[in-house]
Parts: sequence; structure tokens; C-alpha cells
Amino acid sequence: MADPRPAATPFVAVLGARAVASLPGAVRRLHTLDAPLDTAGRSDIQGASGPLARLFCWGAGLPKPGRDVPVTVRFLPMGDGRERWLRRFADRRYESTMRAGTGRDDGLLVEHFGPFDLLFALAMEADGLRWRTVGWRLLGVRLPRLLMPRVDALEAGENGRFTFDIDVAFAWLGPVLRYKGWLEAVPADEAVARHIRQ
Repeated sequence: MADPRPAATPFVAVLGARAVASLPGAVRRLHTLDAPLDTAGRSDIQGASGPLARLFCWGAGLPKPGRDVPVTVRFLPMGDGRERWLRRFADRRYESTMRAGTGRDDGLLVEHFGPFDLLFALAMEADGLRWRTVGWRLLGVRLPRLLMPRVDALEAGENGRFTFDIDVAFAWLGPVLRYKGWLEAVPADEAVARHIRQ
């Protein structure tokens, strides 16, 4: 007989239920979902100054620089241990799929973004959860670490809100993007309405 329980979230699968239970409440809620969740908030986005880095951000559909930018993220558990994250920063939209690594990726979080997989090591910290890239692949082929995007992200909680601070850089290109902000759960129609009002 099939197990009626939903598959563990990617974060529970990687970190373990006990570790996830010790995260700040707002972070724990987002990483133990068994149903879709709509969130909305604001972000300050600092972009790179170099033309090549700006071109990279544009090509990848990453957020444009700005202050107090409206953000919505829909978190969609897929029922098989994976999650889709649909993000919108002002008029920029992008999405990715999260899953727990297996085999050679065991113990890592794998984010599938277009043709790329980003491999993250997750670490518990006093303030929350730290993500750092440790590898990447294109169409399943492992790429050199020297060329890898260096993503350093901290998820935390403040006044009941989920907060994020994400820094993206390349060793060969320098800083590309840094964005920090917050999210809170909202009804789906309110998340849409917030963008319409902008």
C-alpha cells in the first residue's frame, strides 16, 4: 500500500526534521509546507555597476536594482519532495525548482533554474539558515567551480516575517546582485492586488 503521507520537503530531507524545527518560526513555516503558500513583501536590490554583470542579470531575468521593490513569491509543494518557487520582483519574474540531492549530491539542496542546477550546502546559524553554492551543472554536466556563481544567502525571521539577504557574485566577474527584504503570507488574490497597485 502506498504511503499516504506527503514526501518530506527538500529542506527537511537535507537538514532533518529536528534541525528544521529549531529554525526561526517564519523560516520553519516556509520550509515545512504541505500546501501552496503565497507571500508578498518588499526588497532593496543593489545591482552590479559593470556592463557585463548587468547584461548577465538581464539575460537571467534577475531583479533590477531598486529600493522598496514589491515582491511576491508563490511556494508550490509538488507532492514528490520537490517545490516550485515562482518569484516576482516588480516586473521581473523567474522560477526555479528545489529538491534534495541524491547520489553524488546527497546532503545538498539542488535548485533547478532553466538549464542549470545550482548545488547548495545548507548550514544552521544562530540567526537562521545559510545557503552557499558548492557546485553547478549545465544540462546535467558538472561545470568548473572557478566559473560558478557564488551565492551566499541568509534566511532569518524578524517580527514574524521571513527575511532574506542574498549576495550573488562570480570570481571572474565580481559582484552581480545583492537583494535583501522580507515576505509574509497573504491570500493569493492579495498578492496579485499588491502588484496591480504598484
